[in-house]
Amino acid sequence: MKIFELNTFCGNGSTGRIAVEIAEQAAKDGYETIIGFGAGTPPADAECYALRIGGKIGRKWHGAIRKLLDAEGYGSAHATRELIAFIKNYKPDVIHLHNLHGCYLNLRILFRYLRKAGIPVIWTLHDCWAFTGHCAYFDWANCDRWKTQCFACPQKRSYPACIGIGGSKRNYMQKKKWFSGIPNLTIVTPCVWLKNLLPASYLASYPVRVLYNGVDRSVFFPAQRDIRADYHIECRYVVLAVASEWEQRKGITYLPALADALGSDYQLVVIGLTPTQIEQLPDNIIGICRTESRMELVAWYSTADCVVNPTMEDNMPLVNLEALACGTPVAAFATGGCPEAINDLCGAIVPKGDVPALSGAVMRLAPHKPELKDACLAQAARFDSTSCTKAYVQLYHEVAQ
Repeated sequence: MKIFELNTFCGNGSTGRIAVEIAEQAAKDGYETIIGFGAGTPPADAECYALRIGGKIGRKWHGAIRKLLDAEGYGSAHATRELIAFIKNYKPDVIHLHNLHGCYLNLRILFRYLRKAGIPVIWTLHDCWAFTGHCAYFDWANCDRWKTQCFACPQKRSYPACIGIGGSKRNYMQKKKWFSGIPNLTIVTPCVWLKNLLPASYLASYPVRVLYNGVDRSVFFPAQRDIRADYHIECRYVVLAVASEWEQRKGITYLPALADALGSDYQLVVIGLTPTQIEQLPDNIIGICRTESRMELVAWYSTADCVVNPTMEDNMPLVNLEALACGTPVAAFATGGCPEAINDLCGAIVPKGDVPALSGAVMRLAPHKPELKDACLAQAARFDSTSCTKAYVQLYHEVAQ
């Protein structure tokens, strides 16, 4: 069986790693996989799957019309036609879509082909962008226009950012037209939270399967290395916050108040910041730039007494699962699929935006990490990446019949 995956990245970031892990599992089962991607440079272990779509000039032009005209998905016409020519020659048994935003695809051309190709399609929704007129999430803006008709988007400057003329009404109508009526399309959501949103969207007619994101426990496991000395940390407890990109929706505005509430016994360490954000941090927070080193992340997860996730908009964050797999409890806001990953035995879920509740949860969990370690590892085992990727391979088999 041949599988063709399509994602913004191949091997980079959370969705890029997920795509590669699925391909690796499919290979073990004797399936062949190609991953079409539009951005970034695949790591060495992903190069065997990678097919770059388009080039730098095309993506820059696409990015320009996105920023000026809110036109994500309207460029890259030539690149998409070349992609379709490749797919026709490759003859996959299943096409697996992941993130389609990222200025590398022309959606009208792609979905016109999918509608006629007769190939089973799986679409994993890693966010809500597929059924909105602009945004990837709408929790922060408390907006429900996606249920009926987007217009005058209150998050025009959020990803995929537009600094020019907003086009959420146009985008909503076009995406509804493009994404509707695709034969043999199955939607996958990484959590029940997202599945429960779809009946109110224009994607309501498609069958939906929940397949959780998985954590690679051969990579993320309790490490012996304690990284405190490298950063001259002398506080009794280390509290860690990790994001690939820190912004308001990820809860960056709550971090200073959290550090103050925790007091001098706790050192808050934040990974994933830009140099400018690090310069703006108060003295009681250690800021670290984003790292692609999994070994460094594992060392931090294992060193931390508690991981805190103040995200206000999210789907099924891998940060939570990676921390648990390293034996560290997690305190998080009740966002997206977070309550599905964290229970009272391995962490705490508190109301969104409630810093006193979040700091209280951290102070309850951190001193008891040794006693909570086994429960954390047991919870992580429920989301083992091998089980999750095997579920995808099984779904490939089902839809290809």
